[in-house]
Amino acid sequence: MPVKTISQVRIESDNVVFGLTPPTLIVGEGGYPEVNIYAGIAPTADPKVYDDPEFWWGRFSLEKIIELRSSLLLPRRRFKVSVARSGDIFEIQLASASRKPVDTEAKLRKKPYPVLRFDGLLAPLGPTAPMERIRIVSNPSVDRVVEKIVSDYDLKAKDAVAILYSHGISVYDIIRVFSAGLLGRLKERKLVPTRWAITAVDSTICEMLFKKIRKYKPINNYIVYHTTYIGNHFEVLLIPGVYSFEMLEVWLPRTVWTRKFSSPIIIENYELWDGRVRRGIDGGYYALKLGILENLYRLRRQALIIAIREIRPEYYAPVGNWHIRESARKMFSKKPEKFDSLNEALTAISRRLSIDIRDIVNNSVLLRNILRQEKITRYLS
Repeated sequence: MPVKTISQVRIESDNVVFGLTPPTLIVGEGGYPEVNIYAGIAPTADPKVYDDPEFWWGRFSLEKIIELRSSLLLPRRRFKVSVARSGDIFEIQLASASRKPVDTEAKLRKKPYPVLRFDGLLAPLGPTAPMERIRIVSNPSVDRVVEKIVSDYDLKAKDAVAILYSHGISVYDIIRVFSAGLLGRLKERKLVPTRWAITAVDSTICEMLFKKIRKYKPINNYIVYHTTYIGNHFEVLLIPGVYSFEMLEVWLPRTVWTRKFSSPIIIENYELWDGRVRRGIDGGYYALKLGILENLYRLRRQALIIAIREIRPEYYAPVGNWHIRESARKMFSKKPEKFDSLNEALTAISRRLSIDIRDIVNNSVLLRNILRQEKITRYLS
């Protein structure tokens, strides 16, 4: 598939690059506690679109997202994670906290290598090159609450995340400043690999919302939300009852990842009233949970939640877990389907899934428990 290349970014003869950062800051994890820092430089005068998942959703195709990210130059340099509190990379850190694009100048050690890397948590990483230095030319525009939290050297990172979120700061902005080592007590600050930061921020916000949602009244009906985007189909079933959450991830056969399989692969994970996840987790679990809990908090209701993600062949390249988070958020903006019984809700869901609904039920711990209780109730009556 043809995509635009790094030729769009102007590189001077002495390997100096001028441009705007969206802003973008990515911290790698290879070689930890010495890691690569990547600062993004966009090729156009409208750089924010190159790193704006909330804007991408529903507007851009998978091909367009890959094209955008392949055009974003990522100069890199290795640092020890403790550099976050030394002041040596303060310019980069400050740029990462900006709410608007920032003029940047980078001196590269050599020409960029035109490669595009994909990741299940991060948006695709475009061409990269080692840099000697980077300089922020214009003044970053930092939100007042972000500036205040960053300057608080006695506040725990977990509390900082909660405060920023409560003041309406975007999850993606919080992830960036968290990864840049700008949150937490001064002596504990360090660069955090972006993959780790994504899950840490999502899980922290989920815990905060979960504690509030458990105090609300349960919903009255069986409610279903659904949406499809870039080859991923989502169904969220809300069941009257106390809070529990289960995610079923369905990988259809004959995708890029399941070529050797003739039947779907179903991965299941869940938590009960205590909020403790029962099995190993990945970033997708928290991303999906976050979007759903945000909406339950807005509705001031709790429920038993069954969330299904069906990965279809059209999703041929991973572009990060942002689309999971945004799909969960956006589906609640549509009018839901309401039902009087669980069977009716499952029947409606089955019409949109590519697999048999019985496979979902057989792999779901929570659904099997509910159906078993219903049978016992009928027997006793």
